[in-house]
Amino acid sequence: MIEGLPTLDDVDFSGKRILLRVDINAPIVNSTILDTTRFESHIPTLRELEDNRVVILAHQSRAGKKDFTTLEAHADILSRLLGKNVEYVDDLFSSCAINRISESESSYLLLENVRFYAEETLKRTPEEHSKSMIVRRLSPLFDLYINDAFSASHRSQASLVGFPPVIPSVVGRLVEKEVAALTRALKSSEDKIFILGGAKISDSVKVLKNVLTSEIAEKVAVTGVVGNYFLMLKGKKIGETNEKVVEENKEGIDDREMLEILEKYQDRIMLPVDFGVEIDGRREDISVDEFDGNGRIMDIGVNTISMFSEEIPKYGVVVINGPAGVFENEKFALGTFEILKAVSKAEFSVVGGGHISTAARLMGIDKKMGHVSTGGGASIRFLSGERLPALEVIREYWEKKWSKAL
Repeated sequence: MIEGLPTLDDVDFSGKRILLRVDINAPIVNSTILDTTRFESHIPTLRELEDNRVVILAHQSRAGKKDFTTLEAHADILSRLLGKNVEYVDDLFSSCAINRISESESSYLLLENVRFYAEETLKRTPEEHSKSMIVRRLSPLFDLYINDAFSASHRSQASLVGFPPVIPSVVGRLVEKEVAALTRALKSSEDKIFILGGAKISDSVKVLKNVLTSEIAEKVAVTGVVGNYFLMLKGKKIGETNEKVVEENKEGIDDREMLEILEKYQDRIMLPVDFGVEIDGRREDISVDEFDGNGRIMDIGVNTISMFSEEIPKYGVVVINGPAGVFENEKFALGTFEILKAVSKAEFSVVGGGHISTAARLMGIDKKMGHVSTGGGASIRFLSGERLPALEVIREYWEKKWSKAL
């Protein structure tokens, strides 16, 4: 049990028919899967279940996107990583699929992309989803449902929340690992610093408000577009081009509230003191006070890098979410990479999902981190103090139904 969530340690799963939800959604270009990180993250759970009959549910992209496709290639990758055949079934709950589930001798079956099924993404409660066709057709075939899809657990969708009301349900090893690391980041008594960046201001603001108002973090350092936004609020000149980027990424943010937070926690919020600016195709590091607004801000400056890098080692727990700049451009990767180096030296570090975890892997520094999250949106919600629907439904029904029945 972890944070009230039942795990594989809380059930006898030997000989059970298992329905496993994973998240192997991956970037695909020209029919080629470019990144197998999420596949690899599920291998511990899959290997632990290898003596059972395991049927896997997963999604790839969403309708209308170029990479909205079947899971045939995903089955091939899982087979390679496991060293065992993962049989692909090109359907979800038709008679053909049900017959394959009943008759197959494979240890692992991967059913078709759940988002091919229209009811999957409808906005419904878990109880409403539990009456959907996919749940009604598949649930009688299984003894246990396992959610190992942490990175999708902030979504209330049929394959994520529909089964726990009708089948005994627990979380897998990946979810257990994610919850343990993020809970330590929020609840341990160690001194903490959060480094928040990237372009999506609303995500960073949610985390910042939670960790400051709840007295979770001693310090919050802001970088990226988020840092530019806060500097703009303080009346610093960032230029029309950069103001436009801020405006495009601050939907739903109350400037007045943010100003109040800046003033109230000014001794605990660290802002950039200089920028890495693109001028005529080259990088120039210019102090915040001297910047005239000409040029695109692409990174934090060298003095900010030095200041943040000296501050980070003072804390027992370091959480970083979002890059410091446009790290895909090598001229402006310095801030993100140097901050990640400092983070890697911490006693315990958490790297949020999305772009910052990609940057850590590009550097080859991900193995030096305490935890690299697989979930961008899910980890943001968790660090913001919000509940994740797909985990809450397991906790709820375990307490009121399954713990007594098993």
